[in-house]
Amino acid sequence: MLILAADTSLPILSVALLSDGDVLGAVALEGRTSRNEKLLPAIDWLLAENLLNSQHIDLFTVTRGPGSFTGVRVALSVAKGMAAGLGIPLWGVSSLDVLALAAGSVDLPVRAVLEAGRGRYASGLYERGVAVEPPRLATLDELIQLIRDETLVIGELGPDARQRLQAQSKVRLADPAACLRRAGFLAELGWRMALRGEPGEPGLVDALYIS
Repeated sequence: MLILAADTSLPILSVALLSDGDVLGAVALEGRTSRNEKLLPAIDWLLAENLLNSQHIDLFTVTRGPGSFTGVRVALSVAKGMAAGLGIPLWGVSSLDVLALAAGSVDLPVRAVLEAGRGRYASGLYERGVAVEPPRLATLDELIQLIRDETLVIGELGPDARQRLQAQSKVRLADPAACLRRAGFLAELGWRMALRGEPGEPGLVDALYIS
């Protein structure tokens, strides 16, 4: 089973190919601008590097947010169009779920965090990879108040925010490199959804925004 995963919801555009649980390759590009122009060439390059073409793809996985309004829409539009044209399934995954998976197997609760603009963060709490509360928006002060038990925090955080969180006794910060979302994790989540037999109807996949 060959899975193509695409994430354009953040400044780093990421594409990955996964075959039966193994990542064949991945591309990460700066994507603050011209995501639409960069995504399809990145997909074509990744397929060509693996001596494949779009006809080999069995399913798509794409981030549906939270994230950049335009960025989320770019990957959704491309993936929906290709999935419909090829007649294959498409799964949409929360950007926070991708970050939580990147934290790995840890005993601590994991709080995944993404910058949401205007000093706010989109955040979700996970235990052993499972979301245990609905995603929410919070300021940094509110985010700190949410952390009542020892928690691993992973995600988009600027230097000032990292410094403030690091000063909190119950916060364990993930390394900065682990906080960069990679489409390989997104592909892994899509593979798990496929194995569970979840429906992958392209027309039902829509953007996720938190208000």
